[in-house]
Amino acid sequence: MTNNHINAVIGDVTSDLTKASASVTSLSMIPQCSAAPGLLGSSDKLSTYLFHTSSTPIPPMSVVASWISHMGWQQYAIIFTDNIVEQDAYTSLIEQSENYGLNLVNLISIDSVDDDTFEDALDDMNLTGVRIVILIATKLYQQKNILSKAKEMGYMSKGWAWLLPNDLSRSDISFSSYDGLMYISNLWNLTDNPAYTELYQTWQSQPVPANFSDPTNWNKTGLSFGATQTYSCLELLALGINRQALNEYNGGRSKGLQDLANHTFNSSNMVPTFYNLNYNGPAGFMNFSSSGDPEEGNFQASYFLNGVSVPYAHLNASFFELLSNVDVVYLGNTTEKPKDLVGTIYLNPTFHDSAGIIVGTLSICGIFFCILMAILISLFRDLKPIMISSPVFCYLQLLGLVMCYLTVLLNLVYITPANCIARQFLLSMGFVFIIGSIIAKNFRIYKIYQNVFTTRTSRLKAPYLLRMVGIFQLFVIVPLVAWNAVYQISINNYRIGRNTYCLYCQYATSLNSERFNLAQFFVLLWVFILIIVAAFLAFKTRNVSSKWSESKQITYVSYNLGVSAAILIPAMLFTSKDYVTTTYLQFAAILFGASFTLITLFVPKFTVISKHIHKKWQKLLNSEQVNSNTDPNIQLNMVTERTQDFTYEAHEGVLPVKKVTRFDLLSIWTLKRIVLVPFQKCFIISDKSGEDANLYNYDYCEVMTKSCKENHHIFRVRTENGAYFLFQVYDQDSLERWVHWFNMSDEQMPSKVSKDEATFGQVLSDQLSQPTLSYQHSSQHYLSNFTQPTTPHVNSFGVVAYDTTWQRYD
Repeated sequence: MTNNHINAVIGDVTSDLTKASASVTSLSMIPQCSAAPGLLGSSDKLSTYLFHTSSTPIPPMSVVASWISHMGWQQYAIIFTDNIVEQDAYTSLIEQSENYGLNLVNLISIDSVDDDTFEDALDDMNLTGVRIVILIATKLYQQKNILSKAKEMGYMSKGWAWLLPNDLSRSDISFSSYDGLMYISNLWNLTDNPAYTELYQTWQSQPVPANFSDPTNWNKTGLSFGATQTYSCLELLALGINRQALNEYNGGRSKGLQDLANHTFNSSNMVPTFYNLNYNGPAGFMNFSSSGDPEEGNFQASYFLNGVSVPYAHLNASFFELLSNVDVVYLGNTTEKPKDLVGTIYLNPTFHDSAGIIVGTLSICGIFFCILMAILISLFRDLKPIMISSPVFCYLQLLGLVMCYLTVLLNLVYITPANCIARQFLLSMGFVFIIGSIIAKNFRIYKIYQNVFTTRTSRLKAPYLLRMVGIFQLFVIVPLVAWNAVYQISINNYRIGRNTYCLYCQYATSLNSERFNLAQFFVLLWVFILIIVAAFLAFKTRNVSSKWSESKQITYVSYNLGVSAAILIPAMLFTSKDYVTTTYLQFAAILFGASFTLITLFVPKFTVISKHIHKKWQKLLNSEQVNSNTDPNIQLNMVTERTQDFTYEAHEGVLPVKKVTRFDLLSIWTLKRIVLVPFQKCFIISDKSGEDANLYNYDYCEVMTKSCKENHHIFRVRTENGAYFLFQVYDQDSLERWVHWFNMSDEQMPSKVSKDEATFGQVLSDQLSQPTLSYQHSSQHYLSNFTQPTTPHVNSFGVVAYDTTWQRYD
């Protein structure tokens, strides 16, 4: 034939003879198409010009994986006979399993079923709990022996499912005692394919051959004997030469036709992949691998019932459809679908185990308290402690805490890709809401207690600080969104022990055990930076607790969040074998950090609100006024009335003070309480609480030159020992008044002092009555007693004093 200058061959004999003929055609670079099923797989073919239009005994493993997945199973075992074809098959099935979310539980290789090791392997498989078995064996007698041994040992009864990826319907072996045994085979009657319908109609009009074995079955089964695949071979070879070879022939189509006529046609490039022409014929769509095997195909899933094959589904690598009016029967002659795993322990915490119930209860209680506090803060946001804490940032902190608690709850439900993505975003964003709000509040505290008049700048207002928190969130959201948009998350079923397994989120291009990716690493690094910033600000504001009640709480929370993050990092880096440890480490870190933050920051606020509500109820219940004798101001007046001291005029205020040093960077503005006694040419500087007081005698006071920044009204005082102090006031009137007081001579001392209005930041103080500041001369110290009348009087006392109110920033 080859000497007669043929251009293509369609031929099938036996497997070995087809190999032999293909080797001859390959030497002459003549393409050959095989249409018969039952040929050996790609690993046994040496021909480079042979391709198949029907599946080999082992169909594409993508189809088998699709079959397992669409039946609703995830765990399976493989039993295979140890030769090169079966080895390629099970390796391909394991690779394809990743695309369908399947997990191989047990792998058994056998040489002989008579060997005791095979029985031991089946017993081991039974102990793993897997009940879905894929048997890969190309020789029917091996399949029969393996099935007989498994049935004898009781492993083909109800609750099991055995699937064979090759056609058993043409076997001479009887399967009457294997009801529910399943297999897949090529689907030849593609009734929904127009090309098949056309060929079928043509076939019906053909006369029955005289020597046909069973003329009555010609119209019924004629096409089932490889007719559609053989016709596809004919069309593919013709289309290949006409469309591809001639159109791309060196010298053009006319040159190609001339070479065909002269038997000099160059067909060296007509290897199997040459025939990937997007062809869809009566046998379906055809696409070939480099080894000539069809990469896709149409198949039919069937089971045996009373020895008769019963089709129940049509499928391919991406399609699965159960046939209507057909019940699926499983081993044991039952329609109850077996589980893929039995007798195994699911290690993921759930709401049904004790640990999951405890963790879930704590999380739900935390969420409830967060919602309760959000409502209370909204209703009582005008209370001074709530106002100082900034309600807006309290809401953000509560939102972050709720997101952290929701992360824990999502770990207790069944894991899905959406669940994995939600947990990523909730935990990261929740943590940043908490730590970002703390940074914003601590930053404002740090700047205010350096210089109270920095409140004039917009950078300390809530809108600016909220933008700061928003920027913190962008560094979390952007990498996570980008990563999840590019890479897909899958769920991996991981076996930890013989009878234990867990589910976890599997990330593409992961850094460690498929559970930690680059985006998470970037987020973790960013959170670590925020923790360092929060700890630094907490350290810098550690000394203002006497001025601001929440500073210590924020300091403790900042340090604690760092500890929680330190606990969380190992939980993200451990391998899947330590899944239980990592899960509960993660729970401990989240619950410890969130609950400590909730208790430390919001229980004091809850106490304040509760006391306020209690007082309001007491007012409603008590019609009588509180006895006025309990007023501490009256008691102070009574004490003052008993003193027989000289009274000097004095002026008191809370101002930003800065001591001038040689290096300006080493001196910062701080809020101090100032008591000025012009008659004695001295002033006292102390903390706002009145502690750590120092007395200075001064020479003179002068106004500092205007700086480039408007409204920064500063005056300077020189002490007797040559030190300089800078004082900053709110406006020009205050500046002139304080300078006047410092520079008053003895003759200017009035017996009465007019009432003054003092300011803190941008808020005018309450117009309070002025107490008398009395100094009793002593060789050791000054003793001061503050008195205040029960009703305000203007120009009645010789001291000017005021109390301050906080500005509300949001």
